[in-house]
Amino acid sequence: MQFARVSGFVVADDNMLLLTVSLDTGRRVETVRSERVPRLGSGPDADDLNWQANQYTQETIGNELTLLGWEPLAEEPSEDSPSGTGVSASFLVRKMGGAS
Repeated sequence: MQFARVSGFVVADDNMLLLTVSLDTGRRVETVRSERVPRLGSGPDADDLNWQANQYTQETIGNELTLLGWEPLAEEPSEDSPSGTGVSASFLVRKMGGAS
């Protein structure tokens, strides 16, 4: 069994966001998603960059990392981020079987 942490980071770019989601296994850090994405939702949620980062990180776990055998176990709250950026919670994930 293997454990890792997944976290996401967004930077405001006009009406879009620059998203990076990383997987940290303790031995290496791998970028699993890096792209320009639209803001989600409307109202206060659209302006909350930590919320945006969190939503996209959860989406990445559910859509991409699950296909690679990773499953979420726990969530640790995010810390404050500088203005114009957002940081997701840190998600503990595990993968059954051998290391990759």
